[in-house]
Amino acid sequence: MSVNEDEETTTQDGLEAEESVSEDPNNTETEEDVATTIALLQSERDGYLSDLQRIQADFDNFRRQAQKRQTDLTKQAASGIVEKILPVLDACEAAVQQGATDVEPIKTSLLETLQASGLEIVGVEGEEFNPDHHEAVSHEPSEETEISIVHEVMRSGYTWNGRTIRPAMVRVKG
Repeated sequence: MSVNEDEETTTQDGLEAEESVSEDPNNTETEEDVATTIALLQSERDGYLSDLQRIQADFDNFRRQAQKRQTDLTKQAASGIVEKILPVLDACEAAVQQGATDVEPIKTSLLETLQASGLEIVGVEGEEFNPDHHEAVSHEPSEETEISIVHEVMRSGYTWNGRTIRPAMVRVKG
């Protein structure tokens, strides 16, 4: 080995020593900066994640409310159509009561179709009077019972999916 090679090796070793000494303080600061940056990024990420979760929950609530509103509107529209058909049903009942037997199949078919969709007849003789489902036209006192009983149905009443669309017109006893 020549003298020049020894000097170069010493010079390179000296540079390496200087670089490692100068890297240590910088590494400590860099590691602290990196740790701080990572912590900030993680907190920012967590904030975005919580915002996203809140927005998703809000959207799910909105979707459920919109679906419920749509269902309610559909039921209300169907209820309106049924209310418009009730006079036809009343005419069929009146015709049957007058002896027109030809109308009985039409009335039966119409009732079965509407009942399958949620129509219920309210106002049957002998049932207890309920002001939510009955409209009392007259009231006769009776000593036989303390509760009011439907004595005569003058016009049938109907409920559509649990909601009264027309109360029965009845005479009450009791």
